[in-house]
Amino acid sequence: MITSVTVTDLITYPVKSCAGISLLEAAVTPRGLHLDRDFMLVDDDGTFVSQRTVPQLALVTPSLRAMSVALSAPGMEPIEVPYELGESTHPRIECTVHGREVVGELVGEALDEWFTTFLPTYKQNCRFRLVRVCEDAPRFIKDRYQLEQATNQVGFADGNSMLLANERSLAQLNTLLENPVPMNRFRPNIVVDGPELAAYEEDSWSRLEIGPMTAFVVKACDRCPVPDTDQKTAVVGKAVRRALVSRKGVNAFDPTNKGVFFAQNLNHVWTPGLTLRVGDDIRVIERLDHPNVVLSARS
Repeated sequence: MITSVTVTDLITYPVKSCAGISLLEAAVTPRGLHLDRDFMLVDDDGTFVSQRTVPQLALVTPSLRAMSVALSAPGMEPIEVPYELGESTHPRIECTVHGREVVGELVGEALDEWFTTFLPTYKQNCRFRLVRVCEDAPRFIKDRYQLEQATNQVGFADGNSMLLANERSLAQLNTLLENPVPMNRFRPNIVVDGPELAAYEEDSWSRLEIGPMTAFVVKACDRCPVPDTDQKTAVVGKAVRRALVSRKGVNAFDPTNKGVFFAQNLNHVWTPGLTLRVGDDIRVIERLDHPNVVLSARS
């Protein structure tokens, strides 16, 4: 039984696929960490835009203000995104995240213009638009991962409310890379470490207490090409995906979920006033008899 595992970093990503903000403490909402993926960029068709297709999103850096998120990017004047859109009318549009429908509230034309000016052409005559989560139209995770005890909600994240990553797992992966990469390539919300923690031990965790929060590990995260995007330069390579072949396999509980896996998706229990802090202890309450990823023989 491992001991002395703690939270070493908390990261929220206010605008989906833009840079994250590292925090010493973070309030928790039913959707995850405060502000995490509350805003999202979409194209003219309402389809979400990410670093998969526009890696330059990594260069958009947010910072938290009293009533807004300030955004900066190379060659651009800073601009602010208000936390609350106020009482004025903001049209709602139908959007999709990986083909799943979600409602988004348009934030404002000035922000649309800012992103459209900064980012390279994505589609012919495309104008990017920024949308916000609609509080009265919650989005839920896939039915197969819902649990009666948990919130089952998510903002504009790909699939689940939080992503947990283990620093020991990254250290092991980096042994396969000529140039080691930082954890920000994997865009987690909660990073953990401990002197007795083994690499990929998180694959066998089932229910956790993270400080005051109870969370369930619902599935390992199958990785897209984004970990090969340098989060400081937006330069895209291939080395990380090649190293991740060591993690090629299939979800132990869903044979249709195949790929290369790194980090774990969480579904959490929410209570009012819930706050996580760097230094919080991680307690593994329940474990699986075997990892939730079945690696291929070649891996």
